[in-house]
Amino acid sequence: MADQVLVVTEGVKAGLTALTTQANVVKGNVAGTDDFFMPNDGKTVLALVVGAAAKVLTFTAVADKYGRTETLTFTPTSSKSSIVGPFLPELWNDAAGRLKFQPAGGGLVTDFYLAVRVANPT
Repeated sequence: MADQVLVVTEGVKAGLTALTTQANVVKGNVAGTDDFFMPNDGKTVLALVVGAAAKVLTFTAVADKYGRTETLTFTPTSSKSSIVGPFLPELWNDAAGRLKFQPAGGGLVTDFYLAVRVANPT
């Protein structure tokens, strides 16, 4: 398996239903023991739908121009939906403008991740 780059889904006023069937959703195990990357402009959140054995997500911080970093691990509630973010680009983005995260143990097929941007309200 290999690193996975999520494709951002634009949020819409009418809402996004059935997150697990959205075109850009990825399963939690597709990266294997590699990483997930999410394009991040500071207006993007990570939507999660997880199964009965939710995995802890570890986000990789990047030092800002002053050398400051943050730490973030997030444990979704089992058998629920969650949203994480938005993320300040200066503290989370790599050189390609992406946020890096990894589920513990390589993730599960019953977990789903979707990058959602709310940039242009209508």
